[in-house]
Amino acid sequence: MLRTATIATLLLTPIAAADVVDFTDFSDTTGLAINGSAAPATTSDGVVMRLTTALANRAGSIFSDAQVDAADFSTKFSFRISEPGGSIFDGNTENGADGIVFVVQPIDSALGSLGQGIGYQGIATSLGIEFDTWHNSVNNDPSQSHVGINIDGSVNHNSGLPTANITAPELDDADQWFAWIDYDGTTLEVRLSLFDARPANPLIAHQLDLPSILGQGTAFVGFTSATGAAWSNHDIINWSYDAYSPPCPADLNDDGVLDFFDVSAFLSAYADENPAADFTGDGNYDFFDVSAFLSAYAAGCP
Repeated sequence: MLRTATIATLLLTPIAAADVVDFTDFSDTTGLAINGSAAPATTSDGVVMRLTTALANRAGSIFSDAQVDAADFSTKFSFRISEPGGSIFDGNTENGADGIVFVVQPIDSALGSLGQGIGYQGIATSLGIEFDTWHNSVNNDPSQSHVGINIDGSVNHNSGLPTANITAPELDDADQWFAWIDYDGTTLEVRLSLFDARPANPLIAHQLDLPSILGQGTAFVGFTSATGAAWSNHDIINWSYDAYSPPCPADLNDDGVLDFFDVSAFLSAYADENPAADFTGDGNYDFFDVSAFLSAYAAGCP
């Protein structure tokens, strides 16, 4: 049995850093450049940013209206992709397209191509992390639901950049997803979960030199999306972006404080076999994960 009273004595103070971007919802879009089909929409999630509606041949993007530091960063957001429709072809077994891309680039009005381009294709001098809901064989996509890293406006995966398949549920099954993207100046890490508890291990990790890709250390940051012959609603529910904060594995509710709520989140994740509780990264949920969590908790945050 976990001794939560003892663990609670290890509380830390919150990480002191001001958010560069912080949208708990999109009822106020001050600070954003909104392009193409993107617009706020009122849904059961509140006022979200709907990058595209569930209609054919739409493309939308949002970006910070001022450049922010991109030499290192941490960003977190949640999204929901719903009401898939349209054609089924090119190896797909379900309709709905085309996904969302988190983008770091030097133009606030940027908007790429429709359909398989996900609103990102053609945005040169950029980094994109795609949450792709369509299998395009011409792009060497690994599946009809995957996450991948893109560079310089290309959505073709023949470059060897990493991808990860997402199954059961797929990205466009109308679930709320939570994503964390961290870049420490050397390594880009992507985490994804159906729970608002940061997974201990990244889904994708890749070394890159972002300032060299951009040709500068600052950029506009935001999201693109597009539809083609198939479509979905693509909603960003909330979003924050800040200077890089080293991940604190035991801070499962991501509030900068280690306390009883993190213990509770771990126990819930452990019971649900949520990746947030897989502290050893071996796909099992056992005593070793409990031990690893307690060790991380005792170590505190960087």
